[in-house]
Amino acid sequence: MFTAIIVSFMAGVTVVISRTTNARLAAETSLFKSTFYNYALGLACSVLVLLSMHLFVVPQFPEAPLPFQWSRLWIYLGGAMGVCTVSISNAVVTRISSFYVTLLMFIGQIFAGIVLDIIISRTFSLGNLLGGICVTVGLILNLWFDKE
Repeated sequence: MFTAIIVSFMAGVTVVISRTTNARLAAETSLFKSTFYNYALGLACSVLVLLSMHLFVVPQFPEAPLPFQWSRLWIYLGGAMGVCTVSISNAVVTRISSFYVTLLMFIGQIFAGIVLDIIISRTFSLGNLLGGICVTVGLILNLWFDKE
C-alpha cells in the first residue's frame, strides 16, 4: 500500500512538472508542436518500456484478434482526449498559476468521475460529491482571499 501511495504522489508531481514544461515549449514553439512533441516522446518512451518489459514477461496473446465494433468506438477516444487535455493545459498554464490549474483539473476530475459513476455503474457517492463541493468552495475562497 505504501508503494502505491508513493507512486501516486510521484505521478502527481510529474503531471505538474510535465504540464509546466509543455507550456514553456508551447510558448517557445507553438501549441500544436508542443503537443506533438509530448506525444512523440511519450510514444518513444512507452515503446522502450514495452521492449524492456518484454524481456522479463512473456506476453499472452488471445487466439483471435478482437473484432472492431462501432458500438464500442468510445474505447478508441483515449488518445484524442489526451491530445485535447495536453493542448488545453498548454494554453492555460501560462495564464494561470500551476496551483490553480492543478486544483481546477482535480475538481474537473472529481465531478467527471461522479458523472461517469452515475452513467456507467449507476451508483452515486454523496461523500464524493461533498468532497468535490468542499474542494470547490476552498478554491473559491482562496481565489477571493488572493484577490484582496
